[in-house]
Amino acid sequence: MGNNGNFFAPTVLADVPLSARIMHEEPFGPIAVVNRFGTLDDAIEEANRLPFGLASYAFTRSAETMQRLAQEVEAGMMTINHIGLALPEVPFGGIRDSGYGTEGGSEAIDAYMVTKFVTQMAV
Repeated sequence: MGNNGNFFAPTVLADVPLSARIMHEEPFGPIAVVNRFGTLDDAIEEANRLPFGLASYAFTRSAETMQRLAQEVEAGMMTINHIGLALPEVPFGGIRDSGYGTEGGSEAIDAYMVTKFVTQMAV
């Protein structure tokens, strides 16, 4: 337990240059990259720069910023001002190179359903 074996301590990286390897990959682990942006447009552009789109997190006090982020950030899941993504009753999944489709939530059953439309007129 603890730091033995394949343990990776939760890590926050701040002010990471765009040339860093982590800025071009989709890391899976307890690691967060926190960078500052001059404008909301710059932040959205960076969020959408790579071909990955599993989850996105944002913190803001502005209702206008929340609306723009929700509409313009390309990710399968987004949470704003909290970290509540992995709940069994909501869909979980990414887009683009992070996967297609979802698991969890009522949407998860869609892949198992066959939808059929039938219409007829009485004779």
